[in-house]
Amino acid sequence: MLRQSRQRYEAICEASPDAILLVDHDGRITYANARVTDLFGYEPADLLGEPIEILVPESVRDEHIARRDAYIATPEARPMGVNLELSGRRKDGSTFPVDVSLSPIETDGQRRFMAVVRDISEHEALRTKYLTILEAVPDAVLVADAETGEIIEANQQAADLSGYEPTELIGEPQTVVHPSDEEAAYRELFENHVGSGQSIFTQFPDGSDIYVETKAGGRVPVEINAHVFELQNRQLIAGVFRDVTARKEYERQLQALHTATRWLMEADDSEEIAQLVADAASAILGYEHNVVRLVDETSLRAVAVTEQAETELGERPAYPVDGDSPVSHAYRSGEPIRYDDVRSLEDDHDRGEAHAAMYLPLGDHGVISIVDPETGAFDQSDEDLAFVLSLNAEIALNRLAYERDLERQNDRLDEFASVVAHDLRNPLNVAQGLLATAQTESNLDHLDDLDDVLDRMAGIIDDVLTMVRCGYDLESTDALAFGDVVTSCWDTVATADASLEIEADGQLFADASRIRNLFENLFRNAVEHGSTSPTSNARQDAVEHGSTSPASNARQDAIEHGGEGVTVTVGLVEDGFYIADDGPGIPPDERDRVLEPGWTTNPDGTGLGLNIVREIAQAHEWDIDVTESAAGGARFEFSGVRTAVGDESAAPSS
Repeated sequence: MLRQSRQRYEAICEASPDAILLVDHDGRITYANARVTDLFGYEPADLLGEPIEILVPESVRDEHIARRDAYIATPEARPMGVNLELSGRRKDGSTFPVDVSLSPIETDGQRRFMAVVRDISEHEALRTKYLTILEAVPDAVLVADAETGEIIEANQQAADLSGYEPTELIGEPQTVVHPSDEEAAYRELFENHVGSGQSIFTQFPDGSDIYVETKAGGRVPVEINAHVFELQNRQLIAGVFRDVTARKEYERQLQALHTATRWLMEADDSEEIAQLVADAASAILGYEHNVVRLVDETSLRAVAVTEQAETELGERPAYPVDGDSPVSHAYRSGEPIRYDDVRSLEDDHDRGEAHAAMYLPLGDHGVISIVDPETGAFDQSDEDLAFVLSLNAEIALNRLAYERDLERQNDRLDEFASVVAHDLRNPLNVAQGLLATAQTESNLDHLDDLDDVLDRMAGIIDDVLTMVRCGYDLESTDALAFGDVVTSCWDTVATADASLEIEADGQLFADASRIRNLFENLFRNAVEHGSTSPTSNARQDAVEHGSTSPASNARQDAIEHGGEGVTVTVGLVEDGFYIADDGPGIPPDERDRVLEPGWTTNPDGTGLGLNIVREIAQAHEWDIDVTESAAGGARFEFSGVRTAVGDESAAPSS
């Protein structure tokens, strides 16, 4: 009976795909199935009586004997060498990875110890490939048992992210890499996503962020891509952890940029916008050395400097628009400029300890400079965000300029309304009265007075139209022959016995249409109010009367009685020109007011002529000064004008 039982047992062993060996208490082989030949190269008979260590690599035989004896002393059915990498030794001395299962058995009335040995070379090859892929993934990867949550694999990236070595993570619950005070919440999150199979998540259901807690106690925001799979009849979950610190920072920067943009659009003046831009660059980018310069005629003047820039870099200079500094180049080109180390320019500009630098134009308004003591501190993301900030600042400054223009236009419309309501209503009432009288009395002499009143109304309309059509915008700025423009305008104005002298000729750059309006109004003002007669009404109001239309009868009368002998002198100088006369002049206490709209001492004046002159000068960005001429008359000086002075001995004309 025992013999038959042994034969059945051996038949089962011979049919096994694994190598099966029986070992006695001394560790010697008492049985080996045919599979040992395939695995180890020995015939079964050659192994009988040999110590089991013949199949163990020589380098670990002593260790194996100790483990074997310990097992024989307390035998139980279990895998051998749990969590150890085991190897078998072939007859030719080569080794290969094996998996060994041990169990005690009774045979022929004696206790034996059975070892089932399986070649796991293919499995190890797959595992090596799997681990290679795991390490090649750029993100941190943890593989955990889906049932217990125990970590069984961790790549080096997981170690870099968490601060734990991979060996420290294996065998630990997956919650070890999450905040310790929120273990229950992360365990629930883990369990919920096991059932989903695959999911990407960055937040808890309540919207709070997911973090990895490092070994040192720091917190890193992460996105987790979890995937459930099976391996060797074991359900596992692979979690790919991506550090989203940079993404979160970018989201914060965008939110800060959005807030800064809203503040920019609500700002009331350019200096406030400049300060907001300087502070926003610090809040958004995290760089503290920022300067905003706005254009001021021919220079770029620092109007907003962050506290740290002022403390560490000192007072920041103004740069000429046409200079060689990076600020000037960025303004003229309209393109951002970035330096990893601005010291490479080797120019004479003092930038303190600044190394990295960005210069971004604010359209036609100025430039923002962002610098940092660290070489190469700025990346493309920094430049992109700074560019959006500069663009928003440009839009805000454009909006402010538009609102200023709109405000001036509204003021001018109010002025027009005043002129129309007041100056036209009075002569209109007079005209209606004269017409009624003429109709009642059949006296045609009143029609001459009516004609004068209507001519006065036409003059007012001409002045208003000039203001409307001139506005503040220029069509173009061209090089004009100064003498030709002056002479042409003089010929347009009815000048009676007045004379014109051109003291210095050349070229000036101006809008051809607007400059004619300017000269014609000044010539008319000089002629109509420039009489040297002590009885002239003009001596009582040496002010202005503005129009671009041919002189009316009323104006002609003013010329015939107010322009006798007056001489008007014009000349071109470096950076400007002047128009002077030898009339009675303008009292000093009135000179600051004569350019204001609606101001006049002439009951028939509109108060717009010299205001037209001022508006045209402002449109060209010129300065105008009202003084006394050498002959005691009025002198209007214009500066900030681009000129090219020619022959100063130009012949007088009349």
